[in-house]
Amino acid sequence: MSEESNNLDEVVVVGYGSQKKVSVVGSITTIEPAQLQQGTTRAVSNNLAGQLAGVIAVQRSGEPGSDGSDFWIRGISSFKGTGIKPLVLVDGIERTLDDLSAAEIESFSVLKDAAASAVYGVRGANGVIIVKTKRGQLGKPKVNFHFEQGFTQPTQLPEYIGSADYLSLMDELYMDAGNPNPLYGEEKINNYRNNVDPELYPNVNWLDAVSKDMASNTRGDLTITGGSDILRYALVASYYGERGIFVTDKSKDWDSSTRLNKYNIRSNVDINVTKTTVVGISIGGYLQEQNGMAVSGQDIWNYAFDTPPFYHPIQYSGGRDVRVTERHNPWAEATQHGYQTTTNSKVESLFSIEQDLKFITPGLKIKGLFSFDRYSSSWVKRSKTPTYYNPATGRDPETGELILTVSTDGQEFLDTKSESAWGNKATYLEGNIAYDRTFNKKHAVSAMFLYNQRDYQDGNIVPFRRMGIAGRASYTFDNRYIAEFNFGYNGSENFTKGHRYGFFPSVAVGYMLSEEKFMEQFKETFSKIKFRASWGLTGNDQLDGRRFAFLPTIDTDGSYKWGVNNDYNRSSRFEGEFGVTDLKWETVEKLNIGIELGLWNALELQADWFKEQRRDIFMQRNNIPTSAGFRKTPWANYGKVNNTGIDLSLTYNKQFNKDLHVGFRGTFTYAHNEIIEMDEAMGVIGTNRQRTGRAVNELFGLVAERLFTEDDFTTNEKGDLVLKEGIPAQTFSAIRPGDIKYMDIDGDGVITNKDEKAMGGTVNPEIVYGFGATARYKNVDFNIFFQGNGRTYRFIGGVVSNFLPGVSQGSMGNILTNYNDRWTQENPKQDAFYPRLSYGTNANNSQNSTWWLRNMSMLRMKDIEIGYTFPKHWINSVGLANIRLYAKGSNLFTFSSFDLWDPELDTANGAKYPIMKSFSFGLDINF
Repeated sequence: MSEESNNLDEVVVVGYGSQKKVSVVGSITTIEPAQLQQGTTRAVSNNLAGQLAGVIAVQRSGEPGSDGSDFWIRGISSFKGTGIKPLVLVDGIERTLDDLSAAEIESFSVLKDAAASAVYGVRGANGVIIVKTKRGQLGKPKVNFHFEQGFTQPTQLPEYIGSADYLSLMDELYMDAGNPNPLYGEEKINNYRNNVDPELYPNVNWLDAVSKDMASNTRGDLTITGGSDILRYALVASYYGERGIFVTDKSKDWDSSTRLNKYNIRSNVDINVTKTTVVGISIGGYLQEQNGMAVSGQDIWNYAFDTPPFYHPIQYSGGRDVRVTERHNPWAEATQHGYQTTTNSKVESLFSIEQDLKFITPGLKIKGLFSFDRYSSSWVKRSKTPTYYNPATGRDPETGELILTVSTDGQEFLDTKSESAWGNKATYLEGNIAYDRTFNKKHAVSAMFLYNQRDYQDGNIVPFRRMGIAGRASYTFDNRYIAEFNFGYNGSENFTKGHRYGFFPSVAVGYMLSEEKFMEQFKETFSKIKFRASWGLTGNDQLDGRRFAFLPTIDTDGSYKWGVNNDYNRSSRFEGEFGVTDLKWETVEKLNIGIELGLWNALELQADWFKEQRRDIFMQRNNIPTSAGFRKTPWANYGKVNNTGIDLSLTYNKQFNKDLHVGFRGTFTYAHNEIIEMDEAMGVIGTNRQRTGRAVNELFGLVAERLFTEDDFTTNEKGDLVLKEGIPAQTFSAIRPGDIKYMDIDGDGVITNKDEKAMGGTVNPEIVYGFGATARYKNVDFNIFFQGNGRTYRFIGGVVSNFLPGVSQGSMGNILTNYNDRWTQENPKQDAFYPRLSYGTNANNSQNSTWWLRNMSMLRMKDIEIGYTFPKHWINSVGLANIRLYAKGSNLFTFSSFDLWDPELDTANGAKYPIMKSFSFGLDINF
């Protein structure tokens, strides 16, 4: 958060309007729009983490077009999958953040507590992000041109071993399983090691085979603003282009390269049709075109992880494609199957009219607005299956040609398949009346009342509709004492008549200690001391699982059966979902206490403590007995979750002299939730597997005590190794020394999935922070920013993956280069990365447990930039106001205790399109 003014007349954007900063008692965080342009990715959401106190954000993929961050305001306070994301409003209209270009943004505010978001009623439970796009200003036209060219690389990719080491390990595990002779033998393995014949003895790093070392992105923005007393305008045009790291086959006459081109345009015009009447017209939108492989990018990464390096080469000479039957050749899947293009477009419109009613009384205004948005998507896929050969069995002794057989016959030409999605459309109507006036320079009164309704259609039989009213009244005395009341009264078509509308009030108070007369003598030290507190209710009507849950349904997928052996049957209809007429929205009670402190007119500290109690969470009941007669258990407002935390922001800006300016900024957000009530199965309640009392989505697994040793075993009459008496039986698979020994949590003497317990952490971080510094000396400026997170964990590996070397007997799965860090009889260390490896499935060692639990906390150098601004006397002569050149690096370094792949990625084995680091240079021209 960056604030450079302590002026009491400074205006802050709030729900359905704006207020003077001194009178704001809600918890609101703002950010300078320039900081949202720091990153070099398409998505604005990737620049939120660490920049805004109260926002928790994570980027889970770097794939072009799918690289936007998941983000939440003050964490997650519901255990349901929907209804946890904040409401995003662009110019007051519900829209998507990543559809915007950062160049379009004029102001960016995050509303966190009930005082700020209660006016949004059933949509305010998860906080609100308010974005205002650029508007015209009085004055002659101002033109800004921004260009940036970047070159990108993966932050980190998993590293796999080659064929020789892979096969040597397979031989070792094969013989350890009791086989007298190796599978491959040293002679054959040396052929791979010495690169004797790469087509018969290949050594392929499939990650390298399907990806390039470097890609690129390009950004360009043109902004024109200006206006007169009658007409003001702002025009913004933006382009963003990105190329991905997937490889292509240049011999083909099609292009399957991953690339994205996005074009944004927005025109905002305000016209004074009379001295008291302002008409606003806004037209904006974007066109995004994506080109890529016929196969999904995630599938390519999965194939690259699953295909061992020794199976076959990338391609045989003569352009002959190869794969093992029923398996995949990652390179061929990426380059030989064709391509697809996807086009997404959206048009956003907004018409408003505002009438100043000062002829009735000063400060009174009325405003109406109407918006219409339309989104559409279409794609064309040109694909084929090439002719595949089985891996070569050798070479003809006379001709030296490979001995090949065809596995599957392919196609000569590309098929064509196209589809045009329905898309969606939304209309919004709002009318409001506002009053803002100060009496006798001490009594500031403001009020607002509005009506709104929204209709959204995405192809469903029935549109989604909401309507309601909202209001606000505030009073400020002498810039010192502040009181505010907000409410939202709105409804949703999700509920039955009589239960559709709810009242969501909030109250807030504030005290500006620094404006007291006795504080005047300390003004040079304490430029601001402000205390504030708020309480209120907000709601969430985004119900997961059922729409119109008050209506019963009828299922048609069953049959009646009769006869001696049930030989006869007829299709039937029977009761489906049970209709519950008294269902309603989720309600969140929010409490916030905050302080704002300004020191020496240079340092600003804002600190907030919050507590949120969400109740009536919509869920399907789990512990209703079958004897109750329900084929499907009914839904109910049953769950409760508490969410508590703090968020802090600190800024420091100091102009030491006309040449030197130094600044610092930092944020810290911590949010921890706890499930208070959750309808769980009767067999779980009161056990170590109970989710109630734990965090939402907390990881559960077994507790790994250590690795088994030879002292844990004895020999039975048959000569087999068996566990000694008193050691709980491990039921997942046969056990040997070096396997993981689990704790018997439930005390029944047997290790099963019932011994899983809470691990004390979640995948999504509970802590997000950021800090950075800026400096400017004469014409040179420097900026650096770090972003980190904490209390974030993940299980790596897993039962269904080929993460453990040897589990697939060499038929699937690559092996990380740390494979020697394992337990062996010769080196029976307890702190090894891998337990005993086996030739074949070892379900015991693959269980989610503390052995595979990893702390994914990290600190990333998000941005570092140096720029040079040309002296004014150099450029004024050619009619330019400013020229700045800069060089920048993004995501250059990541510090984490986890070092196998980028810890922020959403993957348990590293098979994910990587987050990208970039090196870029840019140019800003103003005239």
